[in-house]
Amino acid sequence: MKVSNVQIIKIDLGKRSYSVYIGPGLLSKFGKIAAEYKIPHRLAIITDTNVAKLHLDDFTRQVKQSGFDSIDIIIPPGEKQKSLHTANTICTELLRADFGRDTVLVAFGGGVVGDIAGFAASTFRRGISFIQIPTTLLGQAESSIGGKTAVNHPLAKNAIGAFYHPKFVISDTRFLTTLPRREIICGIGEIIKYAILDEKIFKLVDKHLDKIFLYDLDMVQKIVFLCNAHKAKLIAIDERELNLTGGRMVLNLGHTIGHAIENLSNYKLHHGEAVLVGLRWELKIAREAHLIPEHEFRQIETLLDRIPFKPKLNFINEKVITRLLFGRNKKIKFVLPERIGKVVITEKLDSSFIQSVLNRLIK
Repeated sequence: MKVSNVQIIKIDLGKRSYSVYIGPGLLSKFGKIAAEYKIPHRLAIITDTNVAKLHLDDFTRQVKQSGFDSIDIIIPPGEKQKSLHTANTICTELLRADFGRDTVLVAFGGGVVGDIAGFAASTFRRGISFIQIPTTLLGQAESSIGGKTAVNHPLAKNAIGAFYHPKFVISDTRFLTTLPRREIICGIGEIIKYAILDEKIFKLVDKHLDKIFLYDLDMVQKIVFLCNAHKAKLIAIDERELNLTGGRMVLNLGHTIGHAIENLSNYKLHHGEAVLVGLRWELKIAREAHLIPEHEFRQIETLLDRIPFKPKLNFINEKVITRLLFGRNKKIKFVLPERIGKVVITEKLDSSFIQSVLNRLIK
């Protein structure tokens, strides 16, 4: 398929390989892309109320013009929708519409929609195909590729799920122009993670961070492409995160503390916001553990300081977050930066040391 200004990344998984299409105006090419993958004619579009108000009518019109029959399943927005209850709601609607194994789910929204739709697809009728059409910066830069689908449990985030990949991903960057500033900041949280992991991405983001806030789609597309390309390599060598000393586990940078803070906020902090806090705090841990030299620490900290995000974290109790992080076995695995472009995975840091650092950060 030829489309001007489009970039394509292949997620190399042998017979299960798929492509990610990145560029402006790609939603209008949905029919052509779907035809290449021989997608069945019945679709269920999973989205949330925010995306539905802005984009659903246009998408359903595109779908019908391309010869597909579709139903819409609209859920409320927010992390709390990543639940078995919401998955059951989706499956109920699919059964009412007499969906079988020859039908396809379309995740049309941000990371939450992608996760819950992918999880539902992995379990409905023992697994049906699904497509990712991420509409947020976080979704396009990070969560729409890699095959991680999950719902949350009261005791843990992403506790119930599966590795289940889409047939293809369409990242239409024009969706990003309708995002509120908060969603841009959420996406930047994941982008900064990749910037720490990859020196090329760091240099680009450091030089052009302001352009993301100005909705410069050419620059955003370059950054999204590089983040996707970096993740694609990790997925190809470590699809199921089995490499305990590297592989795709390095993508948990910022997420150990980030997930804990997100949980403690009762999800009032969005995922990307919690990751930004996690990146900053884990960077501080790395510095105090003498894992990262001062000048590299300052470079990353300076970039983080340029992001206009100063959350109120008075809901965090030092003892509670320490207990949440270390769990019953009193061990915790961190991904920590050693320099820009290199991280280390360790569980050798003493709980008293971590607690001391966290106590100072919280105060």
